[in-house]
Amino acid sequence: MLKVQIILFDKSVLIQHGLSSVIEKIPVAHTIHFINSSDELLSFLNTSVPDLIISNTELIEKKHIKLIQEIIEKEKIKYISLQTDKTYNSDSIPTADTIELNSNENEILEIISMQIGSLEKEDKSKKKEIISTREENIVREIAMGLSNKEIADKLFISQHTVITHRKNITRKLGIKSVSGLTIYAILNNLIRMDEVE
Repeated sequence: MLKVQIILFDKSVLIQHGLSSVIEKIPVAHTIHFINSSDELLSFLNTSVPDLIISNTELIEKKHIKLIQEIIEKEKIKYISLQTDKTYNSDSIPTADTIELNSNENEILEIISMQIGSLEKEDKSKKKEIISTREENIVREIAMGLSNKEIADKLFISQHTVITHRKNITRKLGIKSVSGLTIYAILNNLIRMDEVE
């Protein structure tokens, strides 16, 4: 299940907690980090990659804009600009949407929900693309302790095909060991813990 990491950047505690209370109404697991300065924002981005930033763009210092822009673009972070009105525009920061401070709760909820919804779609898409159904079957059988020959016999494919699949699985997941693949299989519900020998 996707857990969304959100940054709220504004100097106003009232605005931060007001937005936080709106986000709490969205039925998705999340973590909120409150940021009070562009120095703090940049420092956070240098060590962690959030999924969504809701930021008062006007409070970002000019010396930080380019660096923050580069990180947002490189990591494909969703950025919602929090502004007094839509007349303010920063060409430097790629904005997914804008929240005006005079917006009502439903408008804010709709904007944030839309961005979180797009994150969930991207997350599901990544999970579908990372390994194929056949590769999932191979991972399951590896985790169950079967050899290449046993997997080939069970799935009615050649040992060479099994080896090719294993190479692709290692390349995609970056996991080489049987124990690592077993943990992956359990975490992704390919097998149950009690099925592992």
